[in-house]
Amino acid sequence: MRERDELPVIIIERHAGGLEPFFWGALLGAGVALLLAPRTGAETQAEIRTGARRLRGAAEERVAQARASVFGAVDRTRGSVQERLDSVRDVVQTRTSQAKQALEAGRQAAYDARSELQQRLDRAKRSAYAGRSAGEPASIVFADEVVITEVVDAEPTGRGELD
Repeated sequence: MRERDELPVIIIERHAGGLEPFFWGALLGAGVALLLAPRTGAETQAEIRTGARRLRGAAEERVAQARASVFGAVDRTRGSVQERLDSVRDVVQTRTSQAKQALEAGRQAAYDARSELQQRLDRAKRSAYAGRSAGEPASIVFADEVVITEVVDAEPTGRGELD
């Protein structure tokens, strides 16, 4: 325990600084800088100007490189997007054209089927009316499935319908 009592005691006091020590330090630093400066004021100013110009040139060069890089990336992206749009536009136009052709083919097939059905109906009517007398029922059979029976008092009018 005695060892502890014999240790020296250090007390640190802190005083609130303020601006006064700062100004004294700045003034002292400026004085030392003037005394120890290897060049004259004009030489130092010229060196500072030269360094500032070099720094400005380097900054402008880096800005130009960054700008070129960004514009290059934008142009590449724009080109890629335009290619994709053109590709999609071509696919849409092709599919639209195919759909129109399919629709027209369907319409033509429906028209042809209706025309064929009308012709078959007309032939069936003519055969049913041939050889029967007025007031006698006429039966028309299509492919052994549909039977139309009708009593007709007059000859067909040629409109393709049973009268």
